[in-house]
Amino acid sequence: MPGSSSLNAVSTGADALPAIDVLVPHFEAVDALALTLRSIDAQAYGGALRVIVADDGSSPDTVAALRALLDSRERPVVLVENGSNRGRPYTRNVLLDATESPFTAWLDAGDEWYPRKTALQVDKALSLGGAESAEPFWITCNFDWKWSGDESSQRRQAVDQDQVMGLLRGKDLRAYLWTILGPTRTFRDVGWFDETLPRLQDLDFFLRFLMKGGRLHMPESAESLCVYHKSDIGRDAAQVRACHTRIFDKHRVLYTRYGPKFTRVQLYNMEIHAARFAASNGDLGRRRGYLWRAFRHRPKQFVRRWLDGGFRSGKETSRHGG
Repeated sequence: MPGSSSLNAVSTGADALPAIDVLVPHFEAVDALALTLRSIDAQAYGGALRVIVADDGSSPDTVAALRALLDSRERPVVLVENGSNRGRPYTRNVLLDATESPFTAWLDAGDEWYPRKTALQVDKALSLGGAESAEPFWITCNFDWKWSGDESSQRRQAVDQDQVMGLLRGKDLRAYLWTILGPTRTFRDVGWFDETLPRLQDLDFFLRFLMKGGRLHMPESAESLCVYHKSDIGRDAAQVRACHTRIFDKHRVLYTRYGPKFTRVQLYNMEIHAARFAASNGDLGRRRGYLWRAFRHRPKQFVRRWLDGGFRSGKETSRHGG
């Protein structure tokens, strides 16, 4: 993949534990990145963590602040610069191309890992055969979901189910890369992230992993191991809905595998999801259009929810996130 890089030395750790590449895309968010890096530094893990940050064409002032942040750190970071803004899936492909360690984990700028995340996930990974396991696996985890200005709440990942169905439903199994640790080769085997998906590329990537024989596992702990700082402000509802359409078109055979009712429910949820983004950004006309389309997919459920006041706040519930 294209992209210039300024490489620093890799930190060392306990020889008995595998090294991990931690991949962090960044765009115009130096303070958020600083929060993320602090959470990586706080990991209770004795192995080497090789942190790679890819900047996706931030402004010159932001890049200067980013370099100053990284230069001030005691622990080195590999910095890759796209030079121009190419989007998050492209940037994730750049990061994937920069991997060297036997294991890889992901973390978005602005989100945090809790201190036990890496150690617990590596323990589970080693119990499954480690980086050379014949069966492809990723270790996910329960996480906290924190809306801006609200208290956090836990989201549990239920891996003991039909995982394809679970991801398509997005209710009790969610496709978020920052929850994942796995052998580096299993990410490469999935292929590149879909660069036509500015949003929801995680869901597409997870589905492709499962269709190649992969399996999601949990560590031996039910605690939350990371936190997602959530906000809909500024996110384009039309873009989100277009990405849902792309996902549905690419994976239509997976949706239809579970029957017409299942498919209608997921199409309904896609419209509700887009309506939430529109409401959060004051686009009430577009919100009404999405809600009308949701009504057409499941009129009885829509009316029940309307009568219960489910749409009054504009905070329509979401399954997959943005």
